Amino acid sequence: MAFEFVSSDEEGENFAWVCRDTGEIVYFSEKLGLDERRGQDIHSGNCFPVPHREALELGRELAFDFIDEVLPGDYAEVRDIFADPEASRSRFRDMLAARGRLDDWKDYEAGRISDVLRQWCEARGIELADQDNAV
Repeated sequence: MAFEFVSSDEEGENFAWVCRDTGEIVYFSEKLGLDERRGQDIHSGNCFPVPHREALELGRELAFDFIDEVLPGDYAEVRDIFADPEASRSRFRDMLAARGRLDDWKDYEAGRISDVLRQWCEARGIELADQDNAV
């Protein structure tokens, strides 16, 4: 959820930190008037800023990876779609829907995001709850 919050707007708009010792997630967004930093030492060695999807190359780069693997003949069209950053995400999804590949994209995207975030957590010594047994 913290990753989605940070990535829900442009980089630098929404922030979240994961505190390794407590597992707590602290949120901040000046735009939304949200500040949970009070009383939290987010600058300690135990709190890590959650990266934006672009910082982890899970935005445009991920879309091009998918196209390379699944629809290589559509690379030029996707390149044109991403030339307009304002409409690129919705136009990309519309193109995939028209080709009957939107569910494939959603599965691919979710799998890659999960893998990258797990690696990010492991590199910082953040233990993840077993999602299969989570309540």
